[in-house]
Amino acid sequence: MDNSLINLPDYTVEYQPAPIIINNLEGLQAAIAQYISRYSNLVITEDNVKDTKNVRAGLNKLKKALDERRKEIKRGYNEPLAAFEKEVKKLEASIDLVIDPIDAGLGELEEQRREKRETDVRDLIAEMAPNYGVEIEVIEFDPRWLNKTMTNKQLTNEIASVMTTIKNTADKLANDTSMIEHYAKAVGVDSIPWIDQLKQGQDVQYLLKAIDRQVEMAKERQRQRELEQQAAAEHQKETNSGKIVDTNTGEVVSLTRTLKITATKDKMWELATYMKKNGIKFEAVE
Repeated sequence: MDNSLINLPDYTVEYQPAPIIINNLEGLQAAIAQYISRYSNLVITEDNVKDTKNVRAGLNKLKKALDERRKEIKRGYNEPLAAFEKEVKKLEASIDLVIDPIDAGLGELEEQRREKRETDVRDLIAEMAPNYGVEIEVIEFDPRWLNKTMTNKQLTNEIASVMTTIKNTADKLANDTSMIEHYAKAVGVDSIPWIDQLKQGQDVQYLLKAIDRQVEMAKERQRQRELEQQAAAEHQKETNSGKIVDTNTGEVVSLTRTLKITATKDKMWELATYMKKNGIKFEAVE
């Protein structure tokens, strides 16, 4: 295929605007000015209504004649313009027959370039990810990385920066999660709700203080329950069957049962914590 440029011939577009002249324009302007002066403050009466109508008719006739002539001249001006525009449109359509396939070919080539570039970038991400300890799936692909202006050095630096940020964020979350888990276990609370808040962006120090507040509130509730139990115990007694009965109402308020429970050490610890919180007495049986 011959891609050499074809020399276009020199060309010009000639246009000479023709003047439009109203003969005796000054006289027409002067006559209209006289009418304006005479009739601008006219008071119409029965005596002058006929003459006034005649003046109006004459002026309307003049106005109509001027407008018709204007339209006639405009049509005459537009005819060569319309013919010129038609020829220009034909030339433009012929030029587009060349430009359109060139645009399509360039667009397809650019799409191929971007696809290859994307493959290369994703390969680079896969190569770099193990070095930064991150998973490929967590890297959000930036469309700017496909731009021609993005050099390989810039690309590598940007991907490295993204991976470093992701790794630091993941490490902080892991450390904060471990801190919450150990602290929650130490004070006997469930860590899962607090870790969920941590993953949603809550500050770890705020959560640790919130755990302290929850523990203090639980202790206060336990203290109130113990006070209520002490007050109730003053009029309760244990029967031979192991039941505790309210001496005022005769109501059975507590039963003693022996249970054999099998669970993991952690689950057993959680069960003991739950029973303590809810005022359930228990003891180990050998």
